[in-house]
Amino acid sequence: MLISVILVSVRILGSQTLSIEDCGAVADDGQDDVEAIQACIDQAQDQRKPLLIPEGQYEMSRSITLTGMIMKGEGAGSILVSTNPAQGSIILRGEGVELRDLTHRYASIVARGDGANEKNSITVTQAEKFGIHQVTVHKASTAGILVTGGSRNGQVMNNVIQDTGADGIHITGESSNITVEGNKVSGTGDDAIAVVSYKKDKEAVRDIQIRKNNVGYGSNARGISVVGGKQVVIDSNTVQDTSMAGIYLASEKNWNTADTLDITVTHNKIHHTGTRAGSGHPNLLIYASHGKVDRIRVEDNILRDAEHDGIGIWGEGEIGEIQFSRNQVEGSRLSPTKFMKGTVSSDHNLGF
Repeated sequence: MLISVILVSVRILGSQTLSIEDCGAVADDGQDDVEAIQACIDQAQDQRKPLLIPEGQYEMSRSITLTGMIMKGEGAGSILVSTNPAQGSIILRGEGVELRDLTHRYASIVARGDGANEKNSITVTQAEKFGIHQVTVHKASTAGILVTGGSRNGQVMNNVIQDTGADGIHITGESSNITVEGNKVSGTGDDAIAVVSYKKDKEAVRDIQIRKNNVGYGSNARGISVVGGKQVVIDSNTVQDTSMAGIYLASEKNWNTADTLDITVTHNKIHHTGTRAGSGHPNLLIYASHGKVDRIRVEDNILRDAEHDGIGIWGEGEIGEIQFSRNQVEGSRLSPTKFMKGTVSSDHNLGF
């Protein structure tokens, strides 16, 4: 009796999930599976069922779009390979959309060029209560994960992102209430994790939690940046070996970005950043070439072995209140600090 109950339970569970192999996708045969995958996406959305990517490698010759559904693999061995470098993004839309437990990679990449979203690995737009969990992103011509289009109430957690042409994780387009946590990001063509807003936006990106990420390791620009945004918490991250600043808080004239306001930087470890010759970037840089950077709290961070200064504040724009408490700076090749702007308060710091 017990055995029959278990078998019935397994059958019921199986009936609640579709597999792309049910629609004709075949692992490891080197053939294009995108039509079968799209057919199963349509069925899963209609039937409100999760869609399973079994272990194995499946090729896709164009982008796919998930709307308000869950696509999940069986771990890193469930691999989706985009064979068209200019049209390979997995696009997430709608309420409750989720991608998890799989690998997405490009067979080849092209120049970043115009930064088209179709060249991202994953693009989240107009999504709510979304999730990206335990996904490995390997190569993309532009961003690894882009969150835009007013997306809100989402999680980007415990992913591995490597070798992208642009930012590893990029949050923009009036998005809000996003948690970026536990990700490993390396070898990016631009910033590892970036929050960006523009003057033209109706609302700045806001209410972003960037926590417990491990980033850098050959990234071609900054580790974690906020270039236009408000109410962002950068907490308990490790940033190492970036070409420019480890953490960068700024408003930039050349990109007409919005003000950067109400940012908390706490309990981070920043090691050996600003490695690009001539960059002059410190481990932590607060900068404004226009607009305003204001109400910044920097607390309980450890900043070590900067290629230039430990902490820098400068720029032609307006820089307001900057508070430093209980930080430790050591081993900077130049000065521990280079404060040229702003109303700076400092207490119980070591090394400056």
